[in-house]
Amino acid sequence: MKYTTTVLIALVALVSTPTVRAAPPETKHIVSMQARQFALPDAIEMVKIPAGTFTMGSPKGEVGRGEDEAQRTVMISKPFYMAKQEIKQTQYVPMMRPNYDPIFFRKGAWGFSLPEIHQHGPYTPGKPETHLRRLTDKPMEGVSWKYAVEFCEKLTAREKAAGRLPNGYEYRLPTEAEWEYACRAGTTGAFNAEQVEKTVDAIGTRQAEIIAGKAKGSDAIQNEGGVANTFGLMDMHMGMLEWVLDDYAPYQGSETTDPVAFTDGRSKVIRGGFDNFYEDPSPKGKVYSKPNEWRRYVRSASRGHLMPGMPYPYVGLRPVLAPAITVPQPAIPDEYNIGVLKAEDTALRESDLAAFKKAMEKK
Repeated sequence: MKYTTTVLIALVALVSTPTVRAAPPETKHIVSMQARQFALPDAIEMVKIPAGTFTMGSPKGEVGRGEDEAQRTVMISKPFYMAKQEIKQTQYVPMMRPNYDPIFFRKGAWGFSLPEIHQHGPYTPGKPETHLRRLTDKPMEGVSWKYAVEFCEKLTAREKAAGRLPNGYEYRLPTEAEWEYACRAGTTGAFNAEQVEKTVDAIGTRQAEIIAGKAKGSDAIQNEGGVANTFGLMDMHMGMLEWVLDDYAPYQGSETTDPVAFTDGRSKVIRGGFDNFYEDPSPKGKVYSKPNEWRRYVRSASRGHLMPGMPYPYVGLRPVLAPAITVPQPAIPDEYNIGVLKAEDTALRESDLAAFKKAMEKK
């Protein structure tokens, strides 16, 4: 896909903040799967999820239920670790783009307008407080499925070199079953905590009022920090939408062990939900008008699907350290593959960046 950029105002060159480094975790406890939790050097916190069996999907009477959520009994045969929170800007960008040199408009944030320059940069950074814009601890969004996979591969290579990989394990995206199992944490209802359910309904009611013109967008209720489930995972219902390994497909069988679905790779599953989410991310693009309809997108069993080669706002990742899985390369048409840059695109990126820096030198 070809992008062009029109420079309207002067830009400011920025320097990203250095990544905070934690003390290296104890290797023996990780490789033996004995650690209950640990933090990697870039402060990625990993929480142990025990093996177990659960009912995946939703019952027919659940409010917001989709037709693609038929229930089945699933066994997760081996324990694994999952990131406590979604990967942050300060964790993703240094891994994927070590020489990152962020740029933004002096009177506003960059993001959607400069995709050809900001490969692996934050998609929608917040409003700058000063003329210096730095990476933040906000979840990294605008990550395509293929780049989420690449991040996990780089993380695996680094941790393998450090001797911190259990035999037969790797860092990867969770399977759809692993994600729902970890989200539920032993619960069987629509949400993994009563407080989460109350917050979801409050946001849904306010968003319906906004759509109906009875409230302003600025009055929207925000999710303040989320709630940890029994496993200690944060923002499984809120925060960002999260990629999983699976292709979008109907569930197979009434009982299964460690399932993962790979078909043609054209549409990958997203799980979770994000704050103030009121529009279906699928190609249908339905906007809800009733408070309960918002439950369709943020319950434990909710499923969405998007194209793997495109970055989408409010879509990020939460890696697991889990048994290795061979993942087929997805079928991504060039017109929907944001990572394929033609020669003229690359030249445009270089010429624009040179113009931006030249403008800065005059300031």
